[in-house]
Amino acid sequence: MEYVKKNPLTSFFVISYLITVICVVGMYVLRYVGGFSIVENALFLISVTSPTIAATMLAGLNGGLDEIKKLYSSILKWKVNPFYFIAGFALMIVPLIIGILYLLLGGEITGSSPATGFTMDVFLLGLIANLYWGPLSEELGWRGYVLPKLESRYSALYSSILIGVLWASWHLPFYLVEERTPYYIYFPLVIALTILFTWAFNNTGGSTLVAVVFHFSFNFTGRFITNPNAFNLMPV
Repeated sequence: MEYVKKNPLTSFFVISYLITVICVVGMYVLRYVGGFSIVENALFLISVTSPTIAATMLAGLNGGLDEIKKLYSSILKWKVNPFYFIAGFALMIVPLIIGILYLLLGGEITGSSPATGFTMDVFLLGLIANLYWGPLSEELGWRGYVLPKLESRYSALYSSILIGVLWASWHLPFYLVEERTPYYIYFPLVIALTILFTWAFNNTGGSTLVAVVFHFSFNFTGRFITNPNAFNLMPV
């Protein structure tokens, strides 16, 4: 326990990776056996929330309830320059551009977007799912907890690259249960997005909410509007 307190960053990565690996392996086994969809869905929700789980555990261990409140208060920080919210929502354009380039380079559409069967129910479900899966489930960990600690030692760029490498690596287990973007594309994409998210986070005084908007915008377009099956683009 003393090691965990003295090495919060190492502990964060070990805890979040371990939770994810255990859950994803469980999902893989259940999918192979067949059935148990409720358990599989529960494991999935836990796995994608592992960065926030790890951050909450370590914040509580090292600073108690006050540190947990401080961590979560960053996601309520909305009084920032509106430019960064606009820039975050503008990120929705990027997956569309990637999809167009994919088609121009000879790629084929192999599926249809959920948006093609649009109803308000489908839209709201997609909105909620994409808001939680990634943005809300991860950002308190990567940006809210890890980034400030790394930047207390290193530059913003170095901290971003390090988080990008670790964040991209954290997604690796999901390749067991889901068809994903080729890793040689996915890896640099995650690092580039990490640098962008750091820029937004730092320029808003540490607003995890802004990072959530950036994360949501990229994933929502890539997963819900264009569909990963259509353009072979998977969310971060």
